[in-house]
Amino acid sequence: MTAIKDIAKYIHKNPDTEEARVMRTLCESLERGESFDLGSIYNMKDKAYNIVIAFIDEWRFDRHVKSRRLGKYLAEKAEDPVAS
Repeated sequence: MTAIKDIAKYIHKNPDTEEARVMRTLCESLERGESFDLGSIYNMKDKAYNIVIAFIDEWRFDRHVKSRRLGKYLAEKAEDPVAS
């Protein structure tokens, strides 16, 4: 959850920068399940780039954990004859 806070703080402190625009676009794309041009992050300043990479890593991990929990829950429901 820290990467999400870091990206929000960066956007808030630097609202008119290209880095903030790219970060907003990334967040919106991930939220909507849309594609995002990863090439747009390569020209960012180091601090912004590192925040974006941490954000993507955290987002991916969170999705993985949620899908595993959902899969486990669905498997348990399928095995439980009372739940049917």
